[in-house]
Amino acid sequence: MARIHLLSIDRALAQRISDAMGAHVAVEMVQSLDGAEFDGPGIVVIDHASIPAERAMASVITEVSQAAGGRSIVLATEDMYAGHVLQAIRAGATDVMPRGAVAAEVSEILSRVLNTSLASHGRLGRFTLVLGTDRDATAVIATDMALAHCLDGTSTLLIDCTLPSSTAEAYLDLKVDYGLASAISDIDRMDASLLGDALAHHDRSGLSLLTLDGGTGTEPVGIGPADIVGLIQLLRTSCGHVVLCGGSLRNGGLLRELASQAQSVEVVCSQSIRELDATRRLLDRVAMDTASAQRLRLLVWEHDPRILLDGRRIADALDIDTVLGVPVDHVQQRNALNAGRPLMMERDAGSYAQAIRRACGIATQSKSTNFGIDRMRRAILRSVERSA
Repeated sequence: MARIHLLSIDRALAQRISDAMGAHVAVEMVQSLDGAEFDGPGIVVIDHASIPAERAMASVITEVSQAAGGRSIVLATEDMYAGHVLQAIRAGATDVMPRGAVAAEVSEILSRVLNTSLASHGRLGRFTLVLGTDRDATAVIATDMALAHCLDGTSTLLIDCTLPSSTAEAYLDLKVDYGLASAISDIDRMDASLLGDALAHHDRSGLSLLTLDGGTGTEPVGIGPADIVGLIQLLRTSCGHVVLCGGSLRNGGLLRELASQAQSVEVVCSQSIRELDATRRLLDRVAMDTASAQRLRLLVWEHDPRILLDGRRIADALDIDTVLGVPVDHVQQRNALNAGRPLMMERDAGSYAQAIRRACGIATQSKSTNFGIDRMRRAILRSVERSA
């Protein structure tokens, strides 16, 4: 849980801040930072009224900043004149808020600073980027990978950037009305409570979904690559795993920055010379650095060993070291997409589900092992019954 350390002796101020921030942020009133527990993300609020008259405000802010372990500093003061605010900022304060501010203003200022702190110093969830030129195939694999992680017990968010409409939305049979533009506009006040209310959730798995268009069917305007990167960084502080389907994103700089932050980059390509060429051009546009390129893995969609253009040849052409075949029954997959019943949720997904779990690094228990244990258990029970 994020924590606000309030340097004050005013319990009423502490209560106002606590009420404004809600139950998801702990507010601890202290007289000094000596012995304070900085065991997670948080910020420090200095109550100007609690600074002794003989102490200069700037020197107190500087001293607190040095003891705060890299946490952001906010000054709560009655003096909001420009010169006073500038002096506080120069001394090391990240922001200044009116000491008598109403709850909405307190929440807006402290949430913005806290979210920046979370993105910079918080514990970030894992991030997987899925790229490909076949938008349906890329979105289906991204969705099933996200479902696999979610079913394995990890809180997971899927971001589908497919246009003109979200393939993941149809595949999960969800109605989404909250998109990237809305999330970016809410970034200053975003927290787990807001995400829980705003995001679409898949009931059977618990997977959360955010789409590029937010149900509008059009590309959002007014947002830039830096906005998307910052949003994903913040979302990773609230989720154990974020899976992003590149979908219709084609901005090379944005994809390059996302790839640099991702723990794994999955490249989806089928055994087609035309798709191989399109995928090669996509990767050329991204122009990943060496470190990002080492995290690339090729997922061969609809893998069939009878096709001469095998996975190893495709991987060599794309300069990718690691390759994994994903066998797909085309009819079964198409029915699953049309019906809104993901293959990862079906018992008869077979080799496809096993390949997705391998791609996610999730161990699967073999049927033969289960059968052997069950058979031994029944044999022991029979022997006990006979001896009784």
